[in-house]
Amino acid sequence: MIREPGLPRRRRRPEAQSGASADSGVVEPTRDDALLRCVSRGIGGPAGTHLRGTSTSCGNSAGTKDTGDNDPGTKGSARFWTLPRVLTAMTVVAILFSILSMQYCRINGWGAPGVYLGGCYSDITALYSSRGFDQDPWAPFSGAAEFEYPVLTGLIAAIMAQLTHWADGAADLGLIPSSLVYWEGRPQLLFWDITFLATAALWVALVLIVMRSAGRRPWDAAIVALSPALIFGAGINWDLWAVVALALAMFFVARRRPILAGVMIGVGISFKLYPLFLLGALLVLALRRRHGKAMREFLTTTASTAGTWLLINVPVMVLDWDAWSLFFTFSADRGAGYSSFWHIWNLVAEARGDQGLSAESISLLSFLLFAAACLGVLILGLKAPATPRPAQLMLLITAAFLLVGKVYSPQFMVWLIPLIALAIPRWRDVLIWQAFQILHFWAVWMYLAGVVGDQSPQHSFDDALYVLAVLGHMGSTIYIMTRVVLDICRPERDATDSPQPIPAAAAQPPAREPGRDPSGGPARTGRPSPPPDQEKSRGSP
Repeated sequence: MIREPGLPRRRRRPEAQSGASADSGVVEPTRDDALLRCVSRGIGGPAGTHLRGTSTSCGNSAGTKDTGDNDPGTKGSARFWTLPRVLTAMTVVAILFSILSMQYCRINGWGAPGVYLGGCYSDITALYSSRGFDQDPWAPFSGAAEFEYPVLTGLIAAIMAQLTHWADGAADLGLIPSSLVYWEGRPQLLFWDITFLATAALWVALVLIVMRSAGRRPWDAAIVALSPALIFGAGINWDLWAVVALALAMFFVARRRPILAGVMIGVGISFKLYPLFLLGALLVLALRRRHGKAMREFLTTTASTAGTWLLINVPVMVLDWDAWSLFFTFSADRGAGYSSFWHIWNLVAEARGDQGLSAESISLLSFLLFAAACLGVLILGLKAPATPRPAQLMLLITAAFLLVGKVYSPQFMVWLIPLIALAIPRWRDVLIWQAFQILHFWAVWMYLAGVVGDQSPQHSFDDALYVLAVLGHMGSTIYIMTRVVLDICRPERDATDSPQPIPAAAAQPPAREPGRDPSGGPARTGRPSPPPDQEKSRGSP
C-alpha cells in the first residue's frame, strides 16, 4: 500500500482486505482489484462503507435482495441504478461502440479490400449471398445451397434471412414509409442489422448470466459488458449464441441442476462444437470427488446433453444427411486457416523454400496436441491441492483448443471472455489479453487486405508483422492459461477465493479509550481481526 511519507501506517479494515462490502458481502472491484484500486484514486478512491445503491442491489450474503429501500440515506436515483441496470447500461454503451466499429461497411458496403481496411468484415453479410439466403431464406434446409455450420446456427441464419425478406418485401409494397427504408437496394445491410439486434440482446443476457454466476463478485460481469474483444468481434459471426448457451450451462452447473445444464450444453453444441468441452471439465471434477453423487450428476448431465442434441439434430439428419454432415466433413477436410499456429508454420516454411504441412497432417497433429492438453488438464485437476472450479478447467480446455486448432477466426476471442470473467477476474490480466487480441484483430485484416488487393505497403501488414501479431495473441492466451494453472496449484492466489463477508459487528471500529491519541500512532489499538472460525470458500463457477 502506498502512503504519504511521515504518516503513521494504518491497518486496513477487515472488509477492505477482502474487498467485500460489510453490508452486502458483494466484492467491490475498486477495493479488491489492484489495478482498479489504483485507477480509482483519480475519481475519489475505492468504494467506501457509505456507498449505497448499486453495491448492495444484487443481493446480500444471505441471498436476499437489498435494494436500499429501507435505507433513509439512499436516494431514489440510487435505488433505480441497481447493479443489473448499471451493467446493462455499460453493455448498451459497448453495443453502440460495436455498431460504430462496423459503420464504414454499413455505409460503403462489405466489398474487398475496404471491408478489411475498415476492420468491419462479417461472415454474416458475406454468406448472405454466397450461401443463397438472398434467394431463399431456407436455402440450407431446402438443398438450394450449402451451409457449413451446425443445425441451430443454420436455423438462426434462416430465421434472420426470412425476417429480412419480409421487411424488404413490405418496403417494396409500400407498407413501410420510404423514409424508414434505409437499406434500399442493400438487403445484406438489413440482414446484418437484424442479426446484430439479436446479438445485442444476447450480449445483455450474457452479462446478466455472468453476474448471477459470479456469486459474491457480480461486478466481474463488467469484464463482459465492456469487453473490447466483444465490441470488435460480436458482429462477425453467430458465435454469441453458443457463448450464451454455454454460460447458461455453467450457471446451472453451479446451481447443481444437471438436467438443465445438459440441455444447454446440447443446445450450445448445435451452435458450435466447443460447449461440449464442459463435459470434459465436469468429468475431471467427478473423478476427483470420488463419490457416487458426483458421478451420477455427471452422467445425468451427459445423458441430458445427448438427448437434447439428438432431439435437435435427428430431424435434419433424416431430411438431408448431406446438408447436416457438411459441417463435420468441411471441418475435417479443411487445411490451415488464417491466424492458426499451422498457418504460421506453413508461412514460415514457404518463406524458407520448404513445403508446408498437408491438411491431413495438420488434422492429425492438431488432434494429438489437443488430446495431450486434455490429458494435462485431467492430471492437473486430479492432483491440485484444492478442487478447481468448472470455469478454470473449461477455460484451459477451450484455450488449448484455440491454440492448436486448425483455424483461429478473429471472433473466436469472444469464446474466452465469459470464461476469463469467471475463472481469472483480474483486470490487469484481462486487459493484457484483450490488447493482444485486438492487435491480432487488426493485423489479420490488414494482412488480408494485402492478399486480396494490390495494396501499397503502408496500407497492409507484411508477413513478418502478421506472424508477430499471431504469436502475440497466442502468447497472451498462454499467459492467461498460466495464471489459471498457478491459481489452481496455489489456491490462495485465486482472485475469487476471498474470505466470507465480515459481520457488521466485527467491521465496526472499537470505541476509543480515554487518553488515547485519536490520530493513531503507537497508542492506537487498531481494528479487530475477523472471527477465527471463518474459513475461506471457493467462489462460484
